[in-house]
Amino acid sequence: MVWFIISIFLAVLATWLTIKIKKEKTKQKEMRNSHYQELEAIKEIQKASMEAAAAAYDEKVLQLSESYQHQIEKLRLENETIRKNYLNQGEIFTHQILEHLKTTFIQERIILPDEMIIMPNIYIPEGNGKKRQMDHVILLPTGIYVIETKHWKGHIVLGLTRMGSHKFSFFANLLDDEKQEAVIFDKNKWGELTVKTCKNPLGEVQNTTVILSNYLKRQEIKTWITPLLFFNHEESEVHDWSDNSIVTRICNKEQLQHFFFQELTTKDRIYGAFQLKNIEHCIEIANYCTTDGENPIKM
Repeated sequence: MVWFIISIFLAVLATWLTIKIKKEKTKQKEMRNSHYQELEAIKEIQKASMEAAAAAYDEKVLQLSESYQHQIEKLRLENETIRKNYLNQGEIFTHQILEHLKTTFIQERIILPDEMIIMPNIYIPEGNGKKRQMDHVILLPTGIYVIETKHWKGHIVLGLTRMGSHKFSFFANLLDDEKQEAVIFDKNKWGELTVKTCKNPLGEVQNTTVILSNYLKRQEIKTWITPLLFFNHEESEVHDWSDNSIVTRICNKEQLQHFFFQELTTKDRIYGAFQLKNIEHCIEIANYCTTDGENPIKM
């Protein structure tokens, strides 16, 4: 009887242990499945995050690419404009300096982007079917400026006349009695001295300023136009003997920057952006009307 009871007890115990082990295995399996599901969920989250980061990166790359393409296209158009509008290397160099000045003044908040208009290679009618060419016309809130560029190399003597030849009296007979001339002393590639005489650029740019002023007056735009003579060759030295007090002489890009900085920071502003745009429009009309036909008078 005792053994029977013991055997029943052992059978019950074995059954209970079997059930307990099965439950534990089931629990462990459920835990493994849950852990696996958590890992899969984490992987999905990481995958989604990586895909989102990749998409954001691709979008950024696309934006940068479009931006660079835009800049490249802008530079290409500017290069085409330069090639189309300019007659010589000196004018191209001047334009590059002016564009840099404009960017600098905008960054320093001296002007707004529409408060400096750079107009290259402009033609203005001067009557009798003739037209006058100007290297640059600059429109600023402080006024209108005409720049004549001379990319001359060597020692440049301005304002020589026969009576005022001074130390150059040995060729005084070659000079005009009254008209001022410019003389350029330089050396050629063989080291030989060269001497070249040119028309007085001070008088030329002054006359051009008068022609532009008269044209604008006919358009009912009254203004004072400031003439500038800019020598922009790095290997030039100007000796100024002229008594011309109207034309401002500029001998390097630093002087040009200083000049416009002083104009914008010390003088009264007489034009707003709308007025500047109107003046630009009037000059462009004259330029379009005179770019065909007879050859212009080049300063």
